[in-house]
Amino acid sequence: MNDKFDDKLLLSKAQDTIDLSVKRNAPCFLGFLNDREVQLIKDNLYLDDSCSFYGGHNDAQRMIFGCGNCDESDFPIVAVRFSYKKVYKLTHRDFLGTLMSTGIERSTVGDILTSVGETVVFLKSEISNHVLSEVSKVGGVGVSLSVIDVSDFDYTYEFDVISLTVSSLRLDVFVSAMCNLSRDNSQKLIKSELVTINHRITTNVSKQINVGDEITIRKYGKFVFAEDNGFSKKGKHKISVKHFR
Repeated sequence: MNDKFDDKLLLSKAQDTIDLSVKRNAPCFLGFLNDREVQLIKDNLYLDDSCSFYGGHNDAQRMIFGCGNCDESDFPIVAVRFSYKKVYKLTHRDFLGTLMSTGIERSTVGDILTSVGETVVFLKSEISNHVLSEVSKVGGVGVSLSVIDVSDFDYTYEFDVISLTVSSLRLDVFVSAMCNLSRDNSQKLIKSELVTINHRITTNVSKQINVGDEITIRKYGKFVFAEDNGFSKKGKHKISVKHFR
């Protein structure tokens, strides 16, 4: 199944969600969705004030699409805290792999927020009891699970600030610098639809980036062009970039 077919299917499901909400005169939901899928719906469907997106906390990366004048408390989201000994460094991949091994679908799992000794995972409420009963280890490490109050949860993503000098503000130059790749390989990534700017796929290798742009490079992470600090003595752009962990 190719990406264009996937996009059409997603848009069809989103429109069905809107229509069903109108028919039932009640809230209906779709997702969790990643940031590109959220942007796809925003760009291609008519969304009135009864439609919204929410992922369980204010800075959520994966969100549920809701229709029917729903408040945040209406969204079918449960936050589960996984506690474990601080000596173990469990990763996002460890948790996602464990959850998928229980037979649930990716769309039922929202953000996975790891920290020292604990990780909070946002789940569709329909599968939360399944996870609570099925998971006792993650990455071979014993974990204790508990439900926490979503309304009290607060989280800020951590990032590193990187200072760079680049020959231009072209997308392929930026990707080369951030991923330590040749220009040819960075262009291949872009042309393969593996790079988004502000949640939209672009295959234009020469596209100019601007301060504030969010650039996501699949397998390399999320970056924000934070500051343009002028030119070096050799005429190169001096920039600051946030790399989210």
